[in-house]
Amino acid sequence: MKKSHYQRSFLFLRTLTILLFIPSLQSQNIIDAYLIGNFTTTLMGTSADGLILPRDLDFHKDEVRQNELWVINENNIGGRTHGGSTVTYYDAGQETQWAEYRKDSYSGHFMHTASAIAMSENGTFGNPLDCQDANNSGGYFTGPVLWDSDTSVYARANQNGPLLGSHLDMIHQTPYGEGIASAGENVYWVFDGFHNAIVKYDFVQPHNVGGDNHSDGKVWRHSEVVVQRSPGLSSHMEFDPASGWLYMADTGNERILRLDPNSGQIAGSLNPYGETLAGYWNMSGTVWNVVADTGLIKPTGLDIYEGRLLVSDYSNGDIIVYDITQDPVVELGRIETGISNQVMGLKVGPDGAIWFVCHNDNELYQLTTLLMGDVNGDGYFTIYDIIICARYVLGLWELDEAAVYRSDVNFDGIVDVLDVLLIVDIIIN
Repeated sequence: MKKSHYQRSFLFLRTLTILLFIPSLQSQNIIDAYLIGNFTTTLMGTSADGLILPRDLDFHKDEVRQNELWVINENNIGGRTHGGSTVTYYDAGQETQWAEYRKDSYSGHFMHTASAIAMSENGTFGNPLDCQDANNSGGYFTGPVLWDSDTSVYARANQNGPLLGSHLDMIHQTPYGEGIASAGENVYWVFDGFHNAIVKYDFVQPHNVGGDNHSDGKVWRHSEVVVQRSPGLSSHMEFDPASGWLYMADTGNERILRLDPNSGQIAGSLNPYGETLAGYWNMSGTVWNVVADTGLIKPTGLDIYEGRLLVSDYSNGDIIVYDITQDPVVELGRIETGISNQVMGLKVGPDGAIWFVCHNDNELYQLTTLLMGDVNGDGYFTIYDIIICARYVLGLWELDEAAVYRSDVNFDGIVDVLDVLLIVDIIIN
């Protein structure tokens, strides 16, 4: 017993010595834990909840409502009465999770072939439309729509007229819109599959609920960012909060792009189709580049979480993870879902869980992981995990069963100094 105590004390001092030579310990990203296959796949939603050809999803931006997950359905059969809809999952991922289906009575126009959804921090959300004409009249009258996530307004106001349902605004300059990202307030960026460009929309001041005055709207078309849609598939977009870059899945060209939203200048005015706007401009000098163009077939879903870019490939169901804190961007690995020709939109939840929708099977899935080495279970690798694990090894700290499991980094059934050193190595590398 005495010898064992001395050995453990020596190893503990050795570990502390290593720590003294580490100038700073960086916390590890929870997304990286998925790349070793350490995850569980759980079916969280089906057609019984109202999922009908789901194409995208987003979490509410209000911290009080952060576990509120909105899924948008394409659900276009034809005609103005057969538009898209939403399913909101409250307490998403928790035992108390429940779902609510809603469809605005005017969604045949305003969610005609809904292809994506983006929440803004001001409580609005937007969706583009994957169609040529939202009136089914052979024209080109379609574009992104603005809604209020207030559940007393959305799909509740004006459902029997006299105004046009519960939508807040719409600008009709983007047929075949495949992706959307919120830039804050009532500003959204849209993947324009008709003009093969990325377009910025500012709804400015929304009209009255169900109204039709869009004249204060402003649109900037970045034509130099040439993208290509893949018919029937979404091309998702997201801002990186750290750098400010706008990332997008250029599905038809089998690549991922990023754009500096503050770049470019007005090169000339464009004529709006079917409506009067405060401004519609063509942009030049936009700063953009290709992030990834190898190993991708049909990139569709896209999200960013703490320096990690996640892209879902519709063709094989892989979720590719990139480190965007490096330049050039580095592919870290792939999460294999094993679900081909299904996965459309994806979103990382506030707790690091990965959510995605299967378009054809009308399903919602959640991927969860345990961070092996995250001893205190806070979702990060930090020096505290090293200290707690070392003290447990020395018999100076008690851990519950879950913490002991997370401490066994090498899966040998024993938590010892080797696990402590492995946690150190994880943080360093």
